[in-house]
Amino acid sequence: MVVVALIFAAAALTWGLVYAPRLSMLAACSAMAALGYVCGPPMWSPKVGPVTLTCDRVLLAGVIALAAWQWRQGQLHWRRPLAADWLVLALVGYLTIRTGLTPAAEGVRSSVGPWWRLLASFWIPAVLYALGRSATLNARNWRSAMTVLVALGAYLSLTAVAEITKQWWAVFPRYIADPTVGTHFGRARGPAVMSASLGVYLTYTFWAAWLLWPSAGRAARAVLTGLLGAMAFGVLLTFTRSTWIGLAGGLAVIPLLQLPRQWRMPAAIAGGIAAVAGGLILAGAVEDIKRKDSDGSAEHSVYQRASFAIVSMRMFRDAPIVGHGFGRFYDKKLPYLADRSQQLELDSIRQLDHHNTLLSILTETGLIGLGLFLCTLAAWARGAWTLAASDAAPTWVRRHGLFAIGVLIAYLGSALFHDLTLSPTEHWILFFAAGVTAGLLAERFPARATNLAPARALSAGRLVAAP
Repeated sequence: MVVVALIFAAAALTWGLVYAPRLSMLAACSAMAALGYVCGPPMWSPKVGPVTLTCDRVLLAGVIALAAWQWRQGQLHWRRPLAADWLVLALVGYLTIRTGLTPAAEGVRSSVGPWWRLLASFWIPAVLYALGRSATLNARNWRSAMTVLVALGAYLSLTAVAEITKQWWAVFPRYIADPTVGTHFGRARGPAVMSASLGVYLTYTFWAAWLLWPSAGRAARAVLTGLLGAMAFGVLLTFTRSTWIGLAGGLAVIPLLQLPRQWRMPAAIAGGIAAVAGGLILAGAVEDIKRKDSDGSAEHSVYQRASFAIVSMRMFRDAPIVGHGFGRFYDKKLPYLADRSQQLELDSIRQLDHHNTLLSILTETGLIGLGLFLCTLAAWARGAWTLAASDAAPTWVRRHGLFAIGVLIAYLGSALFHDLTLSPTEHWILFFAAGVTAGLLAERFPARATNLAPARALSAGRLVAAP
């Protein structure tokens, strides 16, 4: 296996040296996120000494090597730090310190270790954030990154259909067809073998295709239209309500922001009426959906979420400031499960990790951790809104703002029902999109990010301030 790994490494190095001078850092980051997501650890994870190699780690090492080369060539740019950058640094720093100061669990422990969660869910995404904000930002490079995501969405939507129809010959990687790997077998679950993860990624790629559509040619628009339908259908096939909420929330916001200002309020009112009417019509149908998983966990999930909320609040009451330790909810919750002062069966979550990202961060890292996390998300949302609402910015910059908003909505839709720190791939595109947003704000608004200077020019395809 070591020999095979070395051969692949040599081949990757050779092709990297050939294409490095022409490769966009934005496209490289998107490709790392896409290929790392598709080729998960069950597909390839050999051990080379004490280190376990996975595709995403190898790809990340390649992207970092490319970044070092491009930095020497002057293709990466140092841009003034923004408030969002300091918040990212504070969040990752605090989580690292909190993890280092927390003793290891004794006896029962989660299958996902704290240091692995920290590395995969925050350190690696923070690297993508830094690379996104430092890359050369122009329309061509942004379109190349979105095109990579669209290609990923085409693959994921086809895989979702193949899973539901049990056409296992068309499913890649093969481990997706194994009911003993991952969870949610019976739904579309994709390479991460988790339906919520697949739904979030399909929503990310949906917005990439949506925002490429206006500038595409006639033939490309026809292809993108078909892919948009396939991606939305793939989200439906996950049979996961949180991903439906993420996509529906984006559809309620982003098309509205693309309308002329005078049409937004009437469209919002009409959309609200339609949403209420549709919700009333479909309420019964949603309740009748039978989600049959291989482990049978879905049938009890609604009651379990109430149990998670009660246990989380009692854990928070006992450690409100710094929490019980990053990655320690699994074992620290056990003393709270014996409480019989309510009718809910708290013990039903004994063998489960948390099902809510925000409550998980609150119980494990306290008000400090949750405050930093929410402030970071708020700063990213504000930055994306600034780009999307700027009349002075080029069209592709406004579209990136919309893309970042869509990514945030998709992420939060599932973060309220799943602990996404246990599924780190969802953070890759989130942090990357936020990094590009920060880079655009730092480059385009050198005085104040809130002042939209009308005199701007596109020089050599790259945003610069007019002299």
